[in-house]
Amino acid sequence: MEELLNTVLNLRERDWEYKSGKVFSSMCSNPLEEAWIGYQLFRDTNALDSDIFPSVKILEEKVIEEIGELFAHPEAHGYVGSGGTEGNIFALWLGRKLFEGDKVVAPSSVHYSVDKACDLQRLELIKTKLDENYRADVESIKEKVDRETSSIVVTAGTTATGVIDPIEEVAEVAEDYDCFLHVDASFGGFVLPFLEKVPTWNFEVDRVCSIVADPDKMGLVPIPSGVVLVREEKWLDRINIDAPYLSEVEPTLLGTRPGGAVASIWVALKHLGFEGYRRKVEKCMNLTDRLAKGIEAIDRLKLLVEPELNVVSFTSNFISPSEIYQDLKEEGWLVSLNTQPESIRLVVMPHHEPKHVKSFLESLQKYMEGR
Repeated sequence: MEELLNTVLNLRERDWEYKSGKVFSSMCSNPLEEAWIGYQLFRDTNALDSDIFPSVKILEEKVIEEIGELFAHPEAHGYVGSGGTEGNIFALWLGRKLFEGDKVVAPSSVHYSVDKACDLQRLELIKTKLDENYRADVESIKEKVDRETSSIVVTAGTTATGVIDPIEEVAEVAEDYDCFLHVDASFGGFVLPFLEKVPTWNFEVDRVCSIVADPDKMGLVPIPSGVVLVREEKWLDRINIDAPYLSEVEPTLLGTRPGGAVASIWVALKHLGFEGYRRKVEKCMNLTDRLAKGIEAIDRLKLLVEPELNVVSFTSNFISPSEIYQDLKEEGWLVSLNTQPESIRLVVMPHHEPKHVKSFLESLQKYMEGR
């Protein structure tokens, strides 16, 4: 066993550490220690089997209710799954069952898991234009939606730029054409509820049918973890599967699901509370503002958009983003390279401190001066 442990520990030495503050590429962070404890206490449980593990079902119901409250609809129904990809597949499956049609319309900024979801279900994915701020262009969506459209997908916190699509306006299109409207809030779901001035994006918008969010991002719980919520419980009847060896029907995409994920979310919600999350988000947003202003002050760099969440994307007309990405990595900074639009993306997470932002800006300034 000692040899095995040495092998895996040696492999782990190749990994970057969040606590170093050098990782600006990830939408994940170090999970809360309390969330880890919750996961470990339920590490051998299965959320599928409530006969053996009734405790997990109780916790899952509490988690869905609390996150439903966070998203302005405590009566929402859903389940804890593996993350945004599963949630998007599930939502489009449900959308097709409820609003029969073979087309899905989404802005070009939509997460690539929607491409997967449509390919798996043989749905035609029609991508629409973005406006000058990289949000969904409502007129472009109007042009593409028709009576064969089952679902429209919008994003509350896009992966590339962190912007929020105009969900209220898109909801009017979904209403006019009687479409299922799904909101991918995989990243924004644990940020937006704790910001003071944001456009309406959640179940407050009457036409929003489902929302997916990932607690393993800004929710600070272990990977994998995701929640998918739907507005009406009766909708789940359309996808319930009556397994012959289970005592209850199963309105989920996955069968076996780790009870540890359920417990870790519940522990995190109770340990931090909404106010604790608010403080985490406030810290990240303050550092994001400092980072964005610092980048703006560097010659030959420009922001793509003003940050709406804790995401900063910038580019340069003088040096290709791919070159900046590679050079920063060689200097010990891990950032993301966006290809659409071509840019550098930085995500400010709870593992970042003011000293990390200051050090990064100094390195970036020095790098640009040397070009």
